Amino acid sequence: MSERVLRLALRLHPVEYRRERGEEIAAVFADTTADAGRWATARELFDLAGHGVRARLGLRSSGTLARLAAMVAPFAAAAAAGVSLMDLYMLARDWLRHGDMALWVPSAAPYYYAYWINRGSEALFLAAAGAAVLGRWTVARLLGPFAVPLALVAWSLQNYGYLAHHPTVWIRELVGLFVQVGPQALWVLILLIAPPDLLGPAVRRRGLAAVAGVLFGGVFWGQAVMFELFRSLRMFDRVLLQGFPVCELLLLLVAVPMLRRGRYAPAAAALAGAPIGLVVLVATLHALWSPYNRAEALAVLGVLGVVAVVGVIAVVAMEARWRSSAPDRRPPAVG
Repeated sequence: MSERVLRLALRLHPVEYRRERGEEIAAVFADTTADAGRWATARELFDLAGHGVRARLGLRSSGTLARLAAMVAPFAAAAAAGVSLMDLYMLARDWLRHGDMALWVPSAAPYYYAYWINRGSEALFLAAAGAAVLGRWTVARLLGPFAVPLALVAWSLQNYGYLAHHPTVWIRELVGLFVQVGPQALWVLILLIAPPDLLGPAVRRRGLAAVAGVLFGGVFWGQAVMFELFRSLRMFDRVLLQGFPVCELLLLLVAVPMLRRGRYAPAAAALAGAPIGLVVLVATLHALWSPYNRAEALAVLGVLGVVAVVGVIAVVAMEARWRSSAPDRRPPAVG
C-alpha cells in the first residue's frame, strides 16, 4: 500500500525532477520508513507529496514566498485557531452568566450535526496551533486542512434549508461564508506553502508569533466581525475594520522596496494580515450593491485608491533616489 502511495506522491513532482531524483527519493524513503510505524510512514508520505506540489508551483525553499510563509507559519496557525478560541471563550462566558442554557444543543438534525461538526473543526484548529507551537509541523499541516472542510460542512448544514427556499441570496450568503471561514482557510494555506525544512523546532520567537496570531485572529477579528467580545469597544469596530485594508496596502507598499534590500519583516507582516485584508476587501466590494452601505464602501475604496496612487509614486521616487545615491560598483576601465 505504501509503495502505491509513494508512486502517487512522486507523480506530484515535476517530470524532470522525478526523472533525475526519483530513485534516490524512493531509496531514502525506504530507509527512513523501514522500521517506522504507520503514522511515521504517513507523515513522510505527506511531506513528500507536499514537496512535490510546492515544486510544481515554484515554491521551493529558496523562493521569496516560501521564506515569507515559513516566517508567518506560527502566526498563521495560531490566528486560524484564534477564531475558534474566541468562540469557546464566548461559550464559557455565556455559561458563567446563564448557566446550562448556554450549553443548549439544537435538536433539529441538520443543526445538531452542524453544531458538533463545528466543534470538531474548532478542536482541529486548536490542535494544529498547539502542534505548530511545539514544532510538530507535520501534525499541524495535517490537521489544518481537515479543519477547513469541516467548517464548510457545518456552514452548509446550517444554511442549506434557507438557501433552498431563497435562491436569490446565494451571493450574499457566499460572501458571508468567505467572511466567516475565509481567514482561517487562507492562514492554513500559508501554513501549507511553508517548506518544512525552513520551519524548524519550537523556539521562543515562534511562541511570541503564536501569541500575536491569537490576539490578531482571535481578539481583533472576533471583536470586529465574529463576536461581541467587549461591548465597550463596539464603537471602534467599524473604524478598525475599514482602516485595516489601508494599513495592509501601506504594508505592501513598504514591503516591495524592503524586499529588494533583503529585509523580509514588512513583507511577512503584510502576508500575515493578507487573509483579513482580502476578506474585508471582498466584503467592501459586495457592499457596493447594497443601498445601505454603498456610500461607506465607496469611501473606503476611494481612500484605498488615493493611498495606492500616492504610495506607488513615493516608492518609485524612493527607488530612483536610492539608485542614484548607490555607489558605482563597476570595475574601473582599463587604461
